[in-house]
Amino acid sequence: MVIGSDLALQRVLQALYRQRELGADPVGLVPVGRPEELAAARALGVPGAPVAAARAVLTGTARKLDLLVDDGGGVALGGVRISGVGARRPGGRPGGWRSLWAKLAAAEQATALTPERTATGTGPDSAGGSTRTGRTRTGTTGRPERGEPARGEHSARLRVEADGRLLADVHRPVRVVQVTLPSGAAAGEGVMEIVVRAPGALLRARAASISVAGRGFGYEADGRPVGPVRARTWTVHAGCWGLLLPVTQDAD
Repeated sequence: MVIGSDLALQRVLQALYRQRELGADPVGLVPVGRPEELAAARALGVPGAPVAAARAVLTGTARKLDLLVDDGGGVALGGVRISGVGARRPGGRPGGWRSLWAKLAAAEQATALTPERTATGTGPDSAGGSTRTGRTRTGTTGRPERGEPARGEHSARLRVEADGRLLADVHRPVRVVQVTLPSGAAAGEGVMEIVVRAPGALLRARAASISVAGRGFGYEADGRPVGPVRARTWTVHAGCWGLLLPVTQDAD
């Protein structure tokens, strides 16, 4: 049982993974900390009240959840974000999983989108601005989204591959690469959601693994800075750990 913040939970999962004991028994969490330190616990469905959370540990049901694991031995509960070299995280917006991870996995930085995609295209799937290949699905749009880097941020030149499919290459700069694990009903599907933002283009994909390479890039894993590294691969370990949640919630 873990009594503490998102960071405490991440550290426990990190230790269990490295000792090859992850998944042997379900994990219980009684959240203690400031609201911004418990974002992951809320997203996972852990009751916010200590008494209710303790009751879930004693009488709850284990729900199998995914975990992002990188080739450096790090783990991430929520996701990874790579911004352009020298870019700063927009102020005043704590990451959804910000307090989650101490030094977890490593991540990617954005590369270039090849070729530049727009909302129009050709082929049977182009009406919705999307293409599908295997289990990797990509889509594009020209609209700016929340989380778009502010003006003045730099772009990086990286190579990004998802399930072996090239998403970005060094020929074009990329501003942001963001990788997240789905929450809610989509949790536990064994896939990650990927967003690659470049000047004038936005690419989305779902995949089981992602690899990023470059001259040297830093990233945020669950809101914590890591790196710089030259290459990193993240893989989704589907249902590799269990979290004790209230029975009523698990039945919904």
